[in-house]
Amino acid sequence: MADRPLPSLALAAQAAPDKRSFPMSVTSRILLMLVILAVGIAVVFALTLQGLRRTNQALQQLSSVEMEQLIASTRVMQQSEMIGSYARLVAITNDMGERRLNMVELTDRMGWLDKLLGEMTQTRLDGAIDPLMQSKRNALNANVQQLSQAIFQPAQHGLDDRAVFHLVAENQMLATDMSLLASRAAADLRRQLNERSVQLSRDVAAQQSNLNWLVAVLILCVVMAGIYMHASVSRRLVALRREVSNDEFGGIYAVPQQWGDEIDQLGRAIASYKQHLNDHTRSAQNAVRAKNRFLAGASHDLRQPVQALNLFLETLRGSGLNSQQAVVLEHARAALSASREMLDTLMDYSRIEAGVLDPKFQPVAIAGFLRRLEKEFGPQADAKNLVFRVRDSEDWIYTDQSLLFMLLRNLVSNALRYTDQGGVLLGVRKRGMQRVIEVWDTGVGIDDEHHDLIFQKFRQVGEDHHMGSKGLGLGLAIVRELADILNVQVALSSVPGRGSVFRVSLMAEAVPAGGYGLVAGLWEQPDDGDYSSLHGLKVLVVDDEPLVRVGLASMLEQWHCQVMSAATVDQVRRLIGHMQESNSKPFDVVLTDLRLSATEDGSMVVRAVRDATAEHLPWQQMLPHYVILTGDTAPKRLQMANSLGATLMHKPIDPRQLHKLLARELQLRCDIEEFMETQPPADIDEAIDRA
Repeated sequence: MADRPLPSLALAAQAAPDKRSFPMSVTSRILLMLVILAVGIAVVFALTLQGLRRTNQALQQLSSVEMEQLIASTRVMQQSEMIGSYARLVAITNDMGERRLNMVELTDRMGWLDKLLGEMTQTRLDGAIDPLMQSKRNALNANVQQLSQAIFQPAQHGLDDRAVFHLVAENQMLATDMSLLASRAAADLRRQLNERSVQLSRDVAAQQSNLNWLVAVLILCVVMAGIYMHASVSRRLVALRREVSNDEFGGIYAVPQQWGDEIDQLGRAIASYKQHLNDHTRSAQNAVRAKNRFLAGASHDLRQPVQALNLFLETLRGSGLNSQQAVVLEHARAALSASREMLDTLMDYSRIEAGVLDPKFQPVAIAGFLRRLEKEFGPQADAKNLVFRVRDSEDWIYTDQSLLFMLLRNLVSNALRYTDQGGVLLGVRKRGMQRVIEVWDTGVGIDDEHHDLIFQKFRQVGEDHHMGSKGLGLGLAIVRELADILNVQVALSSVPGRGSVFRVSLMAEAVPAGGYGLVAGLWEQPDDGDYSSLHGLKVLVVDDEPLVRVGLASMLEQWHCQVMSAATVDQVRRLIGHMQESNSKPFDVVLTDLRLSATEDGSMVVRAVRDATAEHLPWQQMLPHYVILTGDTAPKRLQMANSLGATLMHKPIDPRQLHKLLARELQLRCDIEEFMETQPPADIDEAIDRA
């Protein structure tokens, strides 16, 4: 189906028909609701302000005349009581000096009473005082004057104590009357204030009730406005969002709506756009399915000519080519290898996308993965003059063997592809119940912002890596897909310019019954049983790894070799000591691992055998051939082997190469022995030197 351009939302919205004659836009409805709310708030605010103003005026009235009259009346009552008290003190005191002091205080209190009555007169609205209170004040004033004359001028006025007592009694009566009058005036003022307060409370309650009604009406308006906005805007927007997020077409905007506003136009535009998008999506899905079916079906047919070409090139290599033809052949083999790798990558990814990978989980030894990867990528690292180091592991994991190997293979291939100096390290770390397989490289590194990008399809690091020269950019995409299938975590740490490390975390598994034998069996056996017998060849195998030592010894015994093994340099010395004491035949070949422990290596084994040989004369006639096994491909390892006079072989051992080396050594020793039997003793040293 031909691709059609998707219509824009703007064009779809313009083309949407309007079903209403006078539609009100969403903006107009929102503005109308805002105006209604603003008017309601303004009315409530105005009424509230008016009520507050009235309340303030009433409070001002309460705090003016009545309050001042009440305070003055209370003070008059207090002063009247004080005058009566001092008059009583004057009567009961015999000391003339103290009586005069009390009389002075009584006179002062009378002055204060006159002052308070004057203030009451000024604060009254009518400007006059109560007549009864005024008469009582005058009588009290006259009484105080007479009492003062009796105290200070008794001889002139002829007043005795009885007259003084009479004046005091009259003074107390007048003061009591004044206090009662002031108390009555204060009570009247309190009553007036209470009446005013009650009326003010009623006014405030009425205003509060009116305000509550207005607020209730305003809330009702807000609720109605919210319901209206929900029905006309919010509900439709939510439905529109659901329509957009729904995978299947068909919702409220599949048919025209009643509002006819911008939301309806947008809804119809999205519905139309989504319909076209669904059409294009279905077309793309059909194309992907067709591509997957094609790649899956063509897998066998595409591999056949590549395999045939590989066989022809291998045959051509052994047909006696000259140097120029050999160079062309090697270029052809490299191109074929790259094509085969790309084809394998495409096939793997097509299988992943097609969903035909069904993981079969079982206990698997990590050592098997490490040795297969070392065997496959060791030559590639040598070709680029890189170090490819593998750290052995005895751990087991629970996973799908083929899928995990595919994942690790892509990680190692990616590391070698982007590393030009240094090397690649493959190892395993223990993290509790997990085992973390790590792939380190000293390549170009990856920036932090590209960590997610590199796991996408057809993505590569750097702009100078063209498609083809650095692969298809599918390796890490396959890694992510396989990690999801196996339910494992793949983490990345990188420093640009220094290198990267990919970590694959898996759950550890207990070693099953017979598991160590399975690991030992991972050493590859000869492809067929036509290997010539190595009967009579005595070989010493030195390796601190029991599984590797047993596996290598088993393979040598199948070739009819006489095998002895050791794990440390000290065991080698003790073994040689026993052999020399029993006059046993010396070793013909010494196979030793380069890295034995933290303090011992293969060079120490070579020196130990040489020292023992130098001290035992019968063993000096035929020196052993030393072979050092290592997973380290650094050039300095080859130099070290040459300095020891040893042969360096990379692990995992190719059985054909090892058998070829041992067969050549056996043949050489047979030739020397035959030569020694036919030559006089004088020629023996020369023959040994030639050997």
